[in-house]
Amino acid sequence: MTTVTAVTVCDRLRAVTEAFPLSGEFIRAAAEKNRRNAEQSVSGLYALLMLVQRAGLDSNALEIVREKGGRPIFKGEGMPHFSIAHSYGLAVCALSDCPVGTDTELLRVKPNAVSLAERYFSRGEAEQVGRAKDPSTEFFRVWTRKEALIKRAGKGVDGRPDSFDTTAESFSEYRASAFGGEYIISVTGESEFVVTDESVLAR
Repeated sequence: MTTVTAVTVCDRLRAVTEAFPLSGEFIRAAAEKNRRNAEQSVSGLYALLMLVQRAGLDSNALEIVREKGGRPIFKGEGMPHFSIAHSYGLAVCALSDCPVGTDTELLRVKPNAVSLAERYFSRGEAEQVGRAKDPSTEFFRVWTRKEALIKRAGKGVDGRPDSFDTTAESFSEYRASAFGGEYIISVTGESEFVVTDESVLAR
């Protein structure tokens, strides 16, 4: 079972620190980034907290660490998997009983969407963007799916986003609204969106 939620980015450090007492080192590292990046990273952990609580798990007993490749995980055997992403004021998290990846992007006009897709996407993905009625939105749909797959794998793609194709994979897709903007959220596999922040409108 995979659940996903989104929260607005703001100062959530105290709530996260109190909820994950075993993860102080990880949280401090996130909080020491510049203000904008710190609030985004910590808000992602807050979204994780919302899903952990909904799943009936005790956040006090969970320790967040980084794998060798840099992916955050819960320490220990048999722990749930999670993936965090953020973009321009929105933080997203997916929690699952199997490896999962998620990504989000603020939808905006990208005049060079087709040329960028031809340069960085696989042939099938580039054609998908090229024939879309709204190439900008289609570009971000493919981009978030690529990022979600990378996060699920827990490793990079050697700077070659065209080296793999998303068209054969299964994704769940959501739209969210916050701060007057619209966001696209992609999650690998089947998932359920859970509203945990009333300031985020999802559909």
